[in-house]
Amino acid sequence: MAASRTKVGVALVLAGGLALTACSSQAQPQDMPQDELHQALTESPTAQPDTDQGAPGEPTAEDLGTVDLATQVGAVFAAELGFDQSQRITKEQLAELAKPPTDTLADVVVLPGQCEGPLEALNWSPAQLGTEVARTDFTNAAGNVAGSIEVAELEDRVDLEEHFRTVLKMRTDCSSIKLNWVEFTETLKFSNPGVDGVESQLSYTRRGNSATAQDTVVLIQSTGQYVAMVSFMSGTSLADDTINLVGKQILDSVLAQL
Repeated sequence: MAASRTKVGVALVLAGGLALTACSSQAQPQDMPQDELHQALTESPTAQPDTDQGAPGEPTAEDLGTVDLATQVGAVFAAELGFDQSQRITKEQLAELAKPPTDTLADVVVLPGQCEGPLEALNWSPAQLGTEVARTDFTNAAGNVAGSIEVAELEDRVDLEEHFRTVLKMRTDCSSIKLNWVEFTETLKFSNPGVDGVESQLSYTRRGNSATAQDTVVLIQSTGQYVAMVSFMSGTSLADDTINLVGKQILDSVLAQL
């Protein structure tokens, strides 16, 4: 899947940092081929990175930096939980994600109007910190739930704390937003998924147009010099606690490497 930053729906698809690189909420497994490192790591439920194996030219655990290794371990854990289709995001795609999208709501009337700025500011991910970053996207075998793991080095907390304030504002002052397009109106509802031990978290639903309806959950946690984000998106409801539990388990597996 190639990274995409299309204007239409950027604030809706990427909101909260869920940059699922042009896949729809019905991502297909064939769109997310496993790279050889993931494939090797997911062959066994107890597999660990093996620095003595791997085809010539392929990265091994010994070659990986901290952020890369953390995302790879998270992807292995996600595979054990049923998300066994994964793809590492390339440096070129990460460079695109590092560019904050602008004017994403130029053709939309946002109500209430004071929520337009925070909604656009929600277009954030750790890649925008401009530091060392790695990301893996994944999906389940059915292709109806897609997710991502993104880890970046944290040189200071200014931008991160600003994003945390934006998330809080969306959950409180802007918890229900109307997006008035030319042909239809969509409703976005933002809430706290209530996952224990997570620094910043956001859940939202998008309704009003069957072609773009989706549920999203985003969990962000910093530790030491790093920040990790685990995100999920689906065209079906993510309202039960299962996806929150899965997300927290994946996030914890990533944080254990940092």
